[in-house]
Amino acid sequence: MGIFESSGKTSNPLGGTGVLVGLLGTGCSVVLWIYRFQPDSTLLGKYAPQMAVGGPLADQLRLLAAFLGVMAVIAGIVGGMGGRGSATTIGSLLLGIASLTYPVLTYLNLVTRLVPTPIK
Repeated sequence: MGIFESSGKTSNPLGGTGVLVGLLGTGCSVVLWIYRFQPDSTLLGKYAPQMAVGGPLADQLRLLAAFLGVMAVIAGIVGGMGGRGSATTIGSLLLGIASLTYPVLTYLNLVTRLVPTPIK
């Protein structure tokens, strides 16, 4: 094999980009889930009061998680269309779906926050 010959391995840059975008979107979704079930969490420090359900930061993160999730799913689908499906293609799809869990489930009103009843 010469210097300028190919080894036969090809990369999937779209799948790698999809994994990165999916990780970012999943991170947004995880933060939203934490504040959904633990509203008094101090994970974001001084920005915690804006994370209340319906707060401005929560709405922006939900939109960002939805956008990044859709982009990761599209990147996974397009990256795997050439028949060269790889771990990055599958990872992109799975992380995109994980990113979409909070925006989709709350949009459809399928998730409610459980409030414990006081003991009498």
